Amino acid sequence: MKNMHTLMLAASALLCINLAQAQTTAPAEDAAPAPAVSADAQATTTDPLVQKRQADSDAKAEYKAKKKTAKANMKVEKAEAKSDMKEQKREATEARDKAMATDPIPK
Repeated sequence: MKNMHTLMLAASALLCINLAQAQTTAPAEDAAPAPAVSADAQATTTDPLVQKRQADSDAKAEYKAKKKTAKANMKVEKAEAKSDMKEQKREATEARDKAMATDPIPK
């Protein structure tokens, strides 16, 4: 049991030392930033996970574009249908008013 306590104490001390070093290490000011990876470089990778992630991203973008187009078309069709309905309603109202004007009111 004493050996277990000694091992735990040593492991804890090493962990604290590593954490302290990680906090005090400052990045070099004259170090060059990492270059950005272009989309072409990601597309030519042989890693299947990266390829799948890129394919999923492309499919999602295509889906969103199709959805946006379909929504815009639906709005146009809805506006046209609404204007047609209003026109039909106006014509029906005019026809009813004419019919009521020519027919005498029964007493």
